Amino acid sequence: MASSRQDWEKRISDLINEAKKHQEAYSEQVGYFQLQIHPSVYSPKYFPETLWYGQNLPSIVKGGSFLEIGVGSGLISLHLAASGSKVVGADINPFAVETTQQNFSRNQQEGTFIVSDIFDKIDGRFDFIFWNHPWQIDASVPDELKTEKTFDLGYQLLQRFVAESANYLTENGKVLLGTSSFADLEAIRSIVGKGNESLEIVRTGLGHLGRGVTEEYYIVQIQQS
Repeated sequence: MASSRQDWEKRISDLINEAKKHQEAYSEQVGYFQLQIHPSVYSPKYFPETLWYGQNLPSIVKGGSFLEIGVGSGLISLHLAASGSKVVGADINPFAVETTQQNFSRNQQEGTFIVSDIFDKIDGRFDFIFWNHPWQIDASVPDELKTEKTFDLGYQLLQRFVAESANYLTENGKVLLGTSSFADLEAIRSIVGKGNESLEIVRTGLGHLGRGVTEEYYIVQIQQS
């Protein structure tokens, strides 16, 4: 079970401020992979959700082609490539794309990575599309959480993602979201429902942020009703 929202916000704000102390790219072993992490991306050194998604998605994707929106350091996509998936990744941050390419080379994996605002530069269709989306929606959250990596006012970006994703799926393709028990799941269901689709939680898990604080993660699947 996740800690209280108040305890979580305090701890996550402290971790964000700690991560901000990095002025240059740095190396870190995260799980099985040696990573170069750029200070402008959400760091898996401090935030365990990225590793959790990477560990749990391969058993869902089962070697299918995989598009990740918002690659960050590339850790999630590395897990998918290592499990046999053909991987394409996109990020609006060019440093994230460059870092992910370096991490794939460093870990002897193959993938294609593109600077793109969600689907703007994407071509092709995929068996699975995944986005660990910025699920903060409440403007009252601490300032540390009001960044493009964590905050999406009114879920405007999510609405665009859901509306456009069908154009990039294979016939039986699936859209997967990484989200949190603290997200506004009713708002997400409302967005999904506009396209006559439904939302199913297919995997849950717990992450430890240190100092006794935990957070709960969901992988949810968007599917045609």
